[in-house]
Amino acid sequence: MNKMNQEKLINAGFKIKYSSMELEIPKSLLNRYKNLPIDYLTFLKNFEEITNEKDTAWFNLAKEFNGNSENEFKWNEFELLSLEWSEDDTEEIKVITEFWNHHIPIIMSVKDEYQFLAISLEKEKYGDIVHGKEPEFENITKVCNDLNELIDLLEKRELKNIV
Repeated sequence: MNKMNQEKLINAGFKIKYSSMELEIPKSLLNRYKNLPIDYLTFLKNFEEITNEKDTAWFNLAKEFNGNSENEFKWNEFELLSLEWSEDDTEEIKVITEFWNHHIPIIMSVKDEYQFLAISLEKEKYGDIVHGKEPEFENITKVCNDLNELIDLLEKRELKNIV
């Protein structure tokens, strides 16, 4: 991630812990999401933690994907909740799993309600940043075209309802 985007996140009010060395991307993540955008992979390698001022929103980073985070929320918490709420409906479980196989949650938020921002990995929407919230996490709306545009929106504080 370039220096300018780091400054934008700081300007947006995020607390950042940088990694002193390039972090390894978890194999489990790469196995599940084989077509992650290069800019996001680069982003993941540089930070240990990025949270908003009140710790009510945070980026999923390497330690979250490794399961080494102190956060009580797992990186895929909202997928797990949706599966739990599906009440073993086989068709619904298939739809939920398919959705999350094509959307990687990059920001989790508990500000006001459970919500997330994710990168779409679907062919026709590849790289789009989407927003979902409870109770139907999989009912999403497009926020912007890519990670860099998202960082611009965060800096302008145009996503205050999420972060």
